[in-house]
Amino acid sequence: MWRRPLSSDAPQGPFAVRFVKGEEQWSITVPAQTTLLEAARDCGAPVQTLCQGIGACVQCKVVVLEGRDGLSRPEALEKDRLGNVFHLTGERMGCQARVVGPVVVEVLDPKLPRRRRGR
Repeated sequence: MWRRPLSSDAPQGPFAVRFVKGEEQWSITVPAQTTLLEAARDCGAPVQTLCQGIGACVQCKVVVLEGRDGLSRPEALEKDRLGNVFHLTGERMGCQARVVGPVVVEVLDPKLPRRRRGR
């Protein structure tokens, strides 16, 4: 999988990532610049996606519990999809947030589109 090149002063990893959902936990060690969605897939954590990680569906949303500095800064696509309150809510898109340090995130239930009722 493609990963952004690291600058020489960027942390190289590997880094510990832990996913939490209720009483269940999944842990994995990943190289720097791995997305949370990639890490979740690799360790079996139930982070959902409908768009296969291109940032269109927002089903991969997680909440950062520990290590906000362990993720890349939100870029334009993520800010557009989540709004500018990520710093208050701790919510990030798993397909966009890249690991740059140790982090613990809570897996959220996906919010599927509502069905229209027949008329």
